[in-house]
Amino acid sequence: MPINDATASRRAFLASSLAVASASIASPARAAIVSAESASVVAAAHDLMRVRIEIDVKGNVRVSDNALASQQTRQTFPIKSDAVLDYEERYLKPTDAAESSEIVAAERYYHSATNQSVLNKTSTDQDLRESMRHAIVRRESLPESIYSPDSFFTHGELSLLKSPVSSVSVNRFLPGESVIQGDRYEIDSEALCSVLNLTSVDSGRVESEVAEISADAVRFKLEGDIEGSVDGVGTRLRLIGKMTFDRREKTCTWLALAIHETREIGRAVPGFDVSATIRMVRRPLPQVVALPAQPAVIDFDQPIPQERLYVELQSRQLGVGTMMDRKWRMISDAPGSAVMRMIDNNTSIAQCNLRPLVQLPEGKQWTLEAFEAAVRQTLGDKLTRLIEGDQRVSAQGLRVLRVVADGETQGVPIRWIMMHFSDDDGNRVQATFTMSGDKVESFAGNDAQLADSLRFLEKAEIHDGKPVEEKSLAGEVAAPSEVAAPSEVAARSAPGDAETTSSSDLR
Repeated sequence: MPINDATASRRAFLASSLAVASASIASPARAAIVSAESASVVAAAHDLMRVRIEIDVKGNVRVSDNALASQQTRQTFPIKSDAVLDYEERYLKPTDAAESSEIVAAERYYHSATNQSVLNKTSTDQDLRESMRHAIVRRESLPESIYSPDSFFTHGELSLLKSPVSSVSVNRFLPGESVIQGDRYEIDSEALCSVLNLTSVDSGRVESEVAEISADAVRFKLEGDIEGSVDGVGTRLRLIGKMTFDRREKTCTWLALAIHETREIGRAVPGFDVSATIRMVRRPLPQVVALPAQPAVIDFDQPIPQERLYVELQSRQLGVGTMMDRKWRMISDAPGSAVMRMIDNNTSIAQCNLRPLVQLPEGKQWTLEAFEAAVRQTLGDKLTRLIEGDQRVSAQGLRVLRVVADGETQGVPIRWIMMHFSDDDGNRVQATFTMSGDKVESFAGNDAQLADSLRFLEKAEIHDGKPVEEKSLAGEVAAPSEVAAPSEVAARSAPGDAETTSSSDLR
């Protein structure tokens, strides 16, 4: 599509968004006469929508001294974050699916995805690379999974695209039947999980009330408290909000929430106590603006292809990058040290410490024997035995030395996998995987993925969204990275309109 057409479409969308929002808070003089009759709020099937979500967050991030040992808060950092997601999405269903069936996949094109945040006086601006604006969303399990059909997101980009509310399933907040003004109904836990992108809702109650019925819209008020979890981490939400059902389009076109969320400290993510407002505007589109003309082909009988779920983890401080399973998080990136952690459903599987080594003279390389000797010296009395050692040239053209060792720390069996990477220019980095003996099977040979994908980066290749001079916020290696993704905090937050500004959210 020509650029001027896309720009015109964007302007038209924003203009209609303002009109919808204004109508939602219009004075009685401007609103249509309230009807005493019932109004149907059964949503129609729309395959193509334009969506804009604004997320504003204020509050505190909580970290522990060592998230692996204790979830007790030791440090608190203030955070302020403003994020905007503007995209068109096409809903995808199996060919034999009924019109009323749950939507479990969508194809998106992000016209804009930005986040501006201040965490403990450190400012960060994030946006999405042009090459990563086309994405697929799968919702067979929650929270939803987003991946690129063509390339790989960085961890920062995935955090940016996470939203505390789902535009795909927002119609599930509707009662799906005829209502009259003053009707009240409880929103079921499955709908709450789906719309709020929660893994589970364990207790609590959210109610909706029909606040107004006019000729063109039915407006609702929402309020409640729930306790649930996101990927195994407990969270408590208090929310109030408003929602508009457009009677002509037969769909929810506006949602404003104010949420206060208190989230526990996880193994790889910080805890939060934040207030947020979320404003979502959505409307049907007659045709695509930037999405491919032909819908993406999804095999609904199969899970997401595993190769599409790798995430690019980058260390700005060390100048290295690697492609890993999404269970891995870059939780710390400080001068002289970067730390990745493998977390599965809030259970720690392994940790990988990366550290740079001094350059060797050109043409010089370490031998495997020298590396094994260095491993013995490093582990000292903790070493029980060396299991194996090998060397290879990786897919990235780096020389890789690898040593596997078993030992004990404070009576606990430990498995170490140490790897030495070097190139012909003398650049070197060491990676040390550490895991308890009972986690070796769960680790499942992730060192092989690191060995083949780790590479040394040029400055132009780094796109983690962090400021160049960002400094660590805490002494323990896990803490800085856990608070280094403000967009993840924003992703669990909720905006409201001018009448719903007393609460907050975060996920």
